[in-house]
Amino acid sequence: MEIIAEVTPVRDRTKLLKKLEALKPLVNRIDIPEAPGGKPTAHSLAVGVLAKQMGFEPIVHIRLLDVNKTGLKSLLGGAYLLDIKDVVVLQGDPPAEGRPVGEVSTEEAVEEAKKMGLRAGALLSLRRDHRKRVETLRADFYLALHLTDAKQLEGLPPIVYPYVMVRTSNNSELIDRLRQTAVEPHEALALVEALEGAAPGAVISVPGDFDALVGLLKQIKTRRG
Repeated sequence: MEIIAEVTPVRDRTKLLKKLEALKPLVNRIDIPEAPGGKPTAHSLAVGVLAKQMGFEPIVHIRLLDVNKTGLKSLLGGAYLLDIKDVVVLQGDPPAEGRPVGEVSTEEAVEEAKKMGLRAGALLSLRRDHRKRVETLRADFYLALHLTDAKQLEGLPPIVYPYVMVRTSNNSELIDRLRQTAVEPHEALALVEALEGAAPGAVISVPGDFDALVGLLKQIKTRRG
């Protein structure tokens, strides 16, 4: 099973490169959200290029609320040009600045990404009718939210990569604001072990606490040998 680290974009190049350097011995792939919480920052494509230059294979998110179809196709074309193979298209949170566009559906975006020759991903909520979404959306892969038990993936095709979102003393308030399902660090270790054989990979996410992310990834790597 592949272990993927979530890296939040920042505009500070030095800080970002230090984070990527710290992750280098721990993971081969990173997951890069775009404007988390709707707040503008460095674009995920730019972070993906820096990550690729350091030897990572990035998964880059593209928010649909911010673009019309021309804008989306330009971003997809940029990903193709930059040899970023995996993109996740999602509506995203309402923008903190400016008005939402909302012209392109997730279904249309998945189709356009496939036409561009990219591996098209989408988000999946395990709280909703996720099996029907997998059948109708026909993305190449999915990143699944709200996982607490590996059994939630039973019956799904092996293209679902669940988030293992972790709550720490430093990010507890942020997790509550995000309204995401999160587990304690010791629970995360057990959950990753339970996912072996049940998922092709897992995205380890510790929003707002990068040191805890690195520490957890080190423990995962040690346990897996």
